[in-house]
Amino acid sequence: MTAQTQHTKQVIKFNWPVVAGLLLIAAIPGIPAMFILALVLLGSGAVAGVSDVINAQYFATPAAILTHATSGALFFLTMPWQFSPRFRVRRPVWHKVSGQLAVTSGCIMAVSGVWMHWMLSPHELGGRFVLLLIMSTAICTAFCVAIVHVKKKRIALHKKWMIRAVALSLAAVTPLFTGALLHLVFSPWEGIYEILLTFHHNYDRLIAMAINLAIVEVITWQKGVSQPNAPTLSEQSY
Repeated sequence: MTAQTQHTKQVIKFNWPVVAGLLLIAAIPGIPAMFILALVLLGSGAVAGVSDVINAQYFATPAAILTHATSGALFFLTMPWQFSPRFRVRRPVWHKVSGQLAVTSGCIMAVSGVWMHWMLSPHELGGRFVLLLIMSTAICTAFCVAIVHVKKKRIALHKKWMIRAVALSLAAVTPLFTGALLHLVFSPWEGIYEILLTFHHNYDRLIAMAINLAIVEVITWQKGVSQPNAPTLSEQSY
């Protein structure tokens, strides 16, 4: 190992703000997913007074629930660490393995979300189901594009598409924040609030995808403007 390589590993930061932020956001669906997974594996009524807090249909159609919960928990445990430059540099093998787990579990999570909706709500195949299909397709497509780029050693594009894929995946969490903001701002006006609440319920996934992708593109553009000729951290780590 050269002195230059050692110096590079010393100066590259862990990027804790981003990793910790993603872990916190991931905990919102990730912890309940692990909780539901444990209860479904134990079976209905296994834990008195606790099994009743989740949908009884989960026990009737466990395959879809177990697949979605397991892949979701695995995704949210592996994904945040992909955004640590130091982790990529000092643990390249682990970065690759955990990245493969994150991509695979992310795609399974997206597809099994559609499967779970189909099993639990077979009669609700309207607009919300169509948006779920769109979101699932977008997540899998973004991950696949990211993989194609890394296979061809286009690391900067790989990084951008991985960020987009994660942003689309987190669109499942964003409606919690937009719904809370909607309630905070408009709840005093009942008529307007009810209209907006209905609109939000019908199009929350589309709104979430638009917001998350807009944030990602703005951040990416700002970094490109501020460091037009600097190599990305991903390029440094491969």
